[in-house]
Amino acid sequence: MDNAASSVGGTYIARQPIYNRNLGVYAYELLFRSPSCLHSAISGDAATSHVILSVFGEGGLDILVGTRLAAINLTPRLLRELESMNVPAGRLILDLPSDLSVDDATLVTLKRLAGRGYVLALDDFKPGGAGERLLPMVHQVKVDTLKANPNYLRSVYRLLAKHDVSMVAEKVESLEDYEFLRDLGFDYFQGYFLSRPRVFRSPGLEVGKLAVLRLMARLQDPELDVNQLQHLIAQDPGLAVRLLRLINSPFFGLSRKVDSLARAILILGRHKLATWACLLVMRGLGDRPHGLVQLALERAALCERLARLAGQGPVENYFTCGLFSALDLIMERPLEQIIQPLPLGDGVKTALLRGTGTMAEALDCVRACEQGDFEAADFAGLSIQDISDATLEAGRWAEAALSVSLSGKSRH
Repeated sequence: MDNAASSVGGTYIARQPIYNRNLGVYAYELLFRSPSCLHSAISGDAATSHVILSVFGEGGLDILVGTRLAAINLTPRLLRELESMNVPAGRLILDLPSDLSVDDATLVTLKRLAGRGYVLALDDFKPGGAGERLLPMVHQVKVDTLKANPNYLRSVYRLLAKHDVSMVAEKVESLEDYEFLRDLGFDYFQGYFLSRPRVFRSPGLEVGKLAVLRLMARLQDPELDVNQLQHLIAQDPGLAVRLLRLINSPFFGLSRKVDSLARAILILGRHKLATWACLLVMRGLGDRPHGLVQLALERAALCERLARLAGQGPVENYFTCGLFSALDLIMERPLEQIIQPLPLGDGVKTALLRGTGTMAEALDCVRACEQGDFEAADFAGLSIQDISDATLEAGRWAEAALSVSLSGKSRH
């Protein structure tokens, strides 16, 4: 196993091979390791979130597992959220906890995940437990073989052989145990006899920055309702305070003081408040030149204006597309590594990663405007004059927005 934790300059992942019957590497299990405790696993939502963000968010999967599959442990909560995290299917074995609640909603989720290409593995299987109900749904079953007597293992094998599943023997500690389990019929093997976990340091984005990007993506979700937006901002008290201070600045020219997020949403509207919150979050990255942040804001504002002029929508998606198109410059990472794990809509991701769709056409127009090539700037039949005017408006808005956010930050 390999370990991934946030640390100065990198993360840690523990990696342990899973072998096939010929002792070739079939997959690797990946586990989070805290920098302060590199040789023991940490369980729970936070650990799996670290693995997902650190490995899949930084493009480190190929480095860690090559062409092999990667196995990660899922908690019940993260199972429900996995689809929104956009972790790539076809590369993953999802280890389901043995205490997973087997209700109808869970069965529907598992069926959907299997249909998308995830390999489902039931971890720590014990006969007679609730996990037996999952046997028709999963592809693999993992059995803890440590200290298990041969008769017990034979009975487990006979039970599992009735189902269309592969069997994985975990905690194989000796050559004798491996040969017995292989001859019994197990398909895959993992344990200290074969290979102890190795800890790797994976350089890349700190988990904190990835969390910032995820917050930005959530704030720009057009389906986020007013109550969800208020709750999301309130989870970061510092962000809420900065946002209220910003709204009460002379820039907005409000006649009455805004003293709550609910009132701020009422006055500004959901989209505008989310936009300003997103700006403050981006400014919180702190270590990037102001010019790059302004570039992102200009792209976002111009994409939004082009969409509105052309009658395209939702305009919030165009704003998001423009904003995130500059993140490769801000984060100094390829855009593919940044965008993939974020909860962005399919249209936005398609525009950013594949360059197709109307939002991608708007981005092409924006980039032409950045280069001063207005003859090449074309979107949805808009006139050169409309595009030129929108470019000037977007630039003025971005400059003012960045200025007021910086002044607000200095007073904080």
